[in-house]
Amino acid sequence: MCTRALRRAAAVAALALGLFAGPTVAEASYLAELSIEDRTDAAAYIVEGTVLEVWTELGTGGTVWTRARVRVDDQLKGDDLPSEVVIDSLGGRHGDLTMRVVGSAVFSEGERLFVFLDELGSGRLVPIGKFQGKLTVRRAPGEQRHHVMAWQARRVDDFDHRFLPHPEAGDRVYLDDVRDEVRARLESGEVSPVTGLSMEEIERRNTPARRRIER
Repeated sequence: MCTRALRRAAAVAALALGLFAGPTVAEASYLAELSIEDRTDAAAYIVEGTVLEVWTELGTGGTVWTRARVRVDDQLKGDDLPSEVVIDSLGGRHGDLTMRVVGSAVFSEGERLFVFLDELGSGRLVPIGKFQGKLTVRRAPGEQRHHVMAWQARRVDDFDHRFLPHPEAGDRVYLDDVRDEVRARLESGEVSPVTGLSMEEIERRNTPARRRIER
C-alpha cells in the first residue's frame, strides 16, 4: 500500500523543470522507479532527521553540489552515524552557475526527513534514486499523523518544504506505515536485485549488524 501510494504521489509531484537565468549545465536522465523494498535493500543508511542548514559548493569539473546538514533523530540501517551528517545532491545554484539535474533531491532548512542514503566512493551521502530516496515529513491541518512526500521540484534554488501542497486525504502515505514497512523488510532478512547494484554489494549493505534489528 505504501509503495503504490508513494508512486502515485511522486508522479503527481514530478513537475516540469523550469529555466534558469545564467550559465546552466543540464543533465538528462531516466529514473528507474523504486519501491520501498528497493530503497530499503539498496540503502547504505536509512535515517530520520531534520535539516539544520543548506548551502552549495563547487565540485570537480564545474559541477555544483547542494549540501544539507542534517541532525540524525533516528537511524534504522547502517553503521553508527554521528549526531549530524551532511547529505549531498548533485545540482543547484552557486553564484552565477546553475546546474540542473533531472530528479535531484532538494532541501530546505527546518525540513523533517526520512531518507534512504547511498554512500559514494568519495564518501558523500546521497539519496537513493535522487528525489525518490528523500521523503519530506509533514502533517496536514486537522490530522495527528504525519505523512511523507517524495517531491521532484521545479526549481533547485528556491525550494521551501513549508509550501508543499498536502496530498488529498485518500492519497496520503503516512510516516508510521512507511517506517513499519521498512522495519518489516529489514527484519525479514530478504533482499532482491536493484538496478545499479550487484547482489554482492546489496548483501554487504544488508548484514544483520547493518540492518540494526532490535532483539
